[in-house]
Amino acid sequence: MRRLLLAITALLATLAPAVAYAHPHIVVQQVVRMIAKDGRYTHVEIEWRFDPYSSEVEIPLIDEDKNGKFSARETKLLQDEMMPELGKYGYLSWINTGAKDFRPPKPPQFSARIDDPASFIPPEWDRNAGDNSGMPMPPNKRADGAQAPRKQGPRNLVYVMRFALPEPSKFVSIATFDPEDFIRIEVDKASIQAGCTLGKHPTHKAEFVRGYPIFADVVTCQLP
Repeated sequence: MRRLLLAITALLATLAPAVAYAHPHIVVQQVVRMIAKDGRYTHVEIEWRFDPYSSEVEIPLIDEDKNGKFSARETKLLQDEMMPELGKYGYLSWINTGAKDFRPPKPPQFSARIDDPASFIPPEWDRNAGDNSGMPMPPNKRADGAQAPRKQGPRNLVYVMRFALPEPSKFVSIATFDPEDFIRIEVDKASIQAGCTLGKHPTHKAEFVRGYPIFADVVTCQLP
């Protein structure tokens, strides 16, 4: 492929057995939207807002004409490269419509954009923590390549993925997480829709350091 985005490439590498303890290198704010029709949910849409540091690594690789926004061609190239890769790992998501959790059954409708100025700026954290503990981190898992936000101010790379449910349902929940905690995905509490609640999943968790689990955020929605 012509290019493969550094942040997601690094993420996929972490889905292999862990080689060193670490804190997240990338933080993503997730917005969850449930789409309903005729009194039942038909789609789940998740929006990923990448932190400004990782965004500044990725945006220049996508925005080839450097005009500060993604064209239809640039978005299609991104979709063609990244969705098959993320699909191998179930888009890091588990959906439930009342029985067992399942991976999204089909590729999502996809779009991407740049939020400038940034809509999400996480608290400060040590991106390199853990890189020198135990065995050294491989180059593609280190955070050294990330640059500080631009002098013009921080911005976010944003993915939007809309998944169709296998069949309409009055109940749906979704949990999205990286089991190795290389990327920390946290739901934006302010975006929770009416009829939905935010909690922690009882079993899905990141546990990079054994014995110190971080349980995935889960958004659960119920229609009357």
